[in-house]
Amino acid sequence: MKKYSFLVYHKDYTPFLEKLRSLGVLHIEASESELSDENAAKITRINHIKGIVRDLESRGSENESKALITDADELLKVIEDKQEVSNNLSQDIASLEKEYDNMIPWGEYNPQSLAGIKEAGYNVQFFVCEEKNWDDDWASSADIEIVNQDNGELFLVALTKGDQKLQDANLDEVSIEYPISHFQKQITQEREEFERLNRELDDISAYAPEILNNSIAAIEAELDFSKAVNSGDKVADDKLVVLSGWIPAENETEFDAEVDQLGVIYLSEAPTPKDEMPIKLKNNWFSRLFEPIGDLYTLPKSSELDLTPFFAPFYMLFFGFCLGDAGYGALIMLGTLFGMTKASQKVKPLLWLGFFLGLSTTIMGILGGTAFGVMFAEMEATSSWLKSYQTWILSTDNLMVLSLILGYFQVIFGMVIKAVNLSKGYGFKYAISQIGWILIIGIALPAYGLGMQEMIDVSLANTIAAAVGIIGAIPALFYNTPGKNPLLNLGSGLWETYGMASGLLGDVLSYIRLFALGLSSAILGNVFNMLAFNLSPDIPVVGILVTILILAFGHSLNFFMALLGSFVHPLRLTFVEFYKNAGFEGGGEKYAPFKK
Repeated sequence: MKKYSFLVYHKDYTPFLEKLRSLGVLHIEASESELSDENAAKITRINHIKGIVRDLESRGSENESKALITDADELLKVIEDKQEVSNNLSQDIASLEKEYDNMIPWGEYNPQSLAGIKEAGYNVQFFVCEEKNWDDDWASSADIEIVNQDNGELFLVALTKGDQKLQDANLDEVSIEYPISHFQKQITQEREEFERLNRELDDISAYAPEILNNSIAAIEAELDFSKAVNSGDKVADDKLVVLSGWIPAENETEFDAEVDQLGVIYLSEAPTPKDEMPIKLKNNWFSRLFEPIGDLYTLPKSSELDLTPFFAPFYMLFFGFCLGDAGYGALIMLGTLFGMTKASQKVKPLLWLGFFLGLSTTIMGILGGTAFGVMFAEMEATSSWLKSYQTWILSTDNLMVLSLILGYFQVIFGMVIKAVNLSKGYGFKYAISQIGWILIIGIALPAYGLGMQEMIDVSLANTIAAAVGIIGAIPALFYNTPGKNPLLNLGSGLWETYGMASGLLGDVLSYIRLFALGLSSAILGNVFNMLAFNLSPDIPVVGILVTILILAFGHSLNFFMALLGSFVHPLRLTFVEFYKNAGFEGGGEKYAPFKK
């Protein structure tokens, strides 16, 4: 990145910003200014329109409908009105259905007959009471008819002459205004209107999202321009404006040529260690696929290395380790390859990411001997190829050891990256202590362990471990803070030794989850296979259908759960164990150029 500072006459400031926006490469350093009421209203409007677009897109209309309304404001008003009426109808229908349900026990009646009874001088009352509370004395006060009896309740109609009314503490009087047919008619009419409105919204959803998204882009452009205007510092009695920003170094020559034509004063300079420049990641095609995973946490600071290319192969391997089923991996690969034939260019990188994760899963499933829950290592070998394959399958003990070895290697690798970062950011002397720990943990301890297991000559292993351990311990204990008294460093070095020992053990043991998740998904898949073939009835066709249903449900559930775990747990290992040992701080601001 190169830092630019501009000095612009206040009357030329707006045209100058227009030119910068057309160039589209300057990341403007925003000033800390309060959000104006106008801009706050724009943000609210953007969020409102985005909500409407999400609702329209959820309809998933595939009809090709001609855009009847092309003006975004008019279109938005039409949609809002239709949605408001649709929501009101939905509430009315729910209310009518509730009243209809309440009327079901009373049955149908003729409102005109009821009105005639009232005109004849009778009072008509409707009651509900519990069956156990029925009182024969009520019949002496009124003519009572039991209309219905349901769930221990009685539904009664009582007729009294003149001003007399039936009253009793056990009788709950209800008001009945309309018969069932009234509610049926109302519900039918409002449902038809509701469906008509939704068909209209479905037709609108075929073309409206594009128009509304363009409107959102226009409002966001206005916001960006307003922020750019407010980012300039006014000086010299508001006659001059100072604006600062960043551009990628590869755009410097072309940018300078364009700005020179504007006749403004500007300075271009390389960043200093104190500058926090915006972050624009530059990775190869493979590593770039994993950038969305790194973005879930945070971007690196400008003084740090981008860890994406370093964790990408580990994450891919860990995902396959956790899922660990060749059948599931093949499904992911086939699904992503098919998706690439339909997806847009924007989505294809995510599908490629899925393809490589599926490839890793397939490879680890082959090494672990599992496909759709079938464990080949436990099968009775009836063919030569299966016998040969079983000799290559890793046992559960081997898989557990492999997970710990991978964890140990990634932790050491993270420590190496931390040493590089320290040397890059502060100078080599600040990395010497870290290099000492790398020698102890990365060479001395493995050499001692190999000797204990008699994998190499014990005396040679002990010699290497002792020599490298001493070489590493000297800077680790006495030079952990350059420029400080070595004896004072010894105290902090001993404390760091305790933290390093306990932390290293905990970090490495965390990687055993790779083995545990892969084993659990394989066992669960095998359980569903046994259920499918053992519980299906011994009836032709029916037994096959039951088997297929159990397999489809069981493996769908297992695949979803394993997929979720395979995504989340490698994230945890990356962002906690690896990032911590790599000394990653993060917090960088993403490069966002001011452009149309």
